[in-house]
This record gives sequence, C-alpha cells and structure tokens, in this order.
Amino acid sequence: KKKKKEETMASRLTSVRSLAATIVAGYSGAVCEEKKLWQPSVPYGEWDPHWDGIHPFAQKTKQRPPTRHIVLIRHGQYVETYKEDEKRILTSLGRLQAAKTGERLRDMLKDSDAPVRLRVSNMTRAKETAAIIQPYLPARTIITDPDPNLAEGRPAQAVPGKPFDAKIVERDGLRIETAFRHLFHRATEPNPQSEPHEWDIVVCHGNVIRYMSMRALQLPPEAWLRLCTFNCSITYIIVRPSGSVSLRTLGDIGHLPTSLVTFSGHLAYEW
Repeated sequence: KKKKKEETMASRLTSVRSLAATIVAGYSGAVCEEKKLWQPSVPYGEWDPHWDGIHPFAQKTKQRPPTRHIVLIRHGQYVETYKEDEKRILTSLGRLQAAKTGERLRDMLKDSDAPVRLRVSNMTRAKETAAIIQPYLPARTIITDPDPNLAEGRPAQAVPGKPFDAKIVERDGLRIETAFRHLFHRATEPNPQSEPHEWDIVVCHGNVIRYMSMRALQLPPEAWLRLCTFNCSITYIIVRPSGSVSLRTLGDIGHLPTSLVTFSGHLAYEW
C-alpha cells in the first residue's frame, strides 16, 4: 500500500509540473494591448468537468473518496518597513490576529475526526502565523514543510489596471499556478482513515488567495485584484469527489473583533 501511495504521489507531482507549465502557453493567446490574458479551457460561463485533469469519480468503487476542505488563511499584520523577508515579522496585533484565527479553526474542527494538514508559505510572516495557529489544531495534524510556491507575488495581470511587468507575471504566475494545481484537485481514493472528509489549512498571502479563489471557480484570474482579504481572514473552498467546487467563505473575519481588523497598515474598514 505504501509503495502504491508513493507511486500515486510521484505520478501526481509529474502531472502537476506538466500542467503548470501550460500557464506560459495560457498567457500566449489573446492579447489585450500589453496584457496577456489567461486562456480558459472552456468559455467563461461554462464549467470544465476535467479542470484538475482527473475524470469524474466513478461510482463503481466500493468507497467514495473524501470531500476536500481547503482553508486559505492570509498571514497576520506584519512590519512592512524592511525589504529583507526575515525582518518582516508579525506585529503584536498580527500575533493576536493569528491566535484568534487558531481559536476559530479549533472550533471548526472540534467535532471532526478527518485528516488535517497544515501547509505554509516559506515567507517569515506566514511561518510565524502558522506557528501560532498550530497549537490550536488537532494533535493528528500533519505539518508539511514550508512551500516557496505559496510565497507572495504577481499571479496574473490585473484588469482593470496598468499592466504589470510581463516577466514578473510569468515567473510568479507559473510558481503560484503550480501551487494551485498541487492543492486544488478532487480526491481520487479513500484516505487511510476512511473518513468522508479531509482538510488542508494553508497559511499564505493575499494575492495567492485571491488568484486561487478565481481559478478554483473557473473565473477570470485577471479579476484577482478586485477581491480583498484582510489579515488573518479565512477563505474556505470545498472540492467534492465529483469535481464540483464551492466557495463557502471569502476573506471571512467574523472571528476578529473590529479592533483586530487590518488590511496591511490600514485599520478597520474606512480606508
């Protein structure tokens, strides 16, 4: 079973790398002035049932694969006065935000026995946020290594707005698309615990979350900058074995009192 699982993971990683490389071709199609736009596999307004490269779940198997619960958390407020990543640490307010988010996740998972994984970007502010959240998660939680593909960046051109540097978008877009394809896919087989659900808690960044939300819903990723994710907000998306996707919350901050609500250096709502 272990060998089969390793072979399955190796095959999936190969598929992820191959699929992610198509982002370069995806941007080489229609051009709006200086902006290279993402080319969807089917026209917008329609749904591609094979969006993750996996055929819809076959009902012939004895046990249905689990529903995937993907929780994207933006890091807490951090010091933005430095360029060096190691100096861009959480503020005292950002640490409080992270603790409140941990409490919220504990409440969400308190009645669940499903597998839980904690994933995190390799940037300092995200790692610090994840470290504060971790003690609130179930003891069974699997902690994965920091992932550089989840780091902040320019995931796509933004419409409306002036064009970003095409080389930066191509570089960051390929990386973030790779992270998206690794994370967003339907489950193809039952998990070892035979639970009907599994959770991925992902601590990362605002642009990454906005881009992934648009991609998961098969909407134009160039609209990512129209979305807003406050510090330590929760974006919650599920992927069913059939491949259907549902956005349950986007940038939810109901667990934070107004005194802890920030968008980077901005406090509360009037900015």
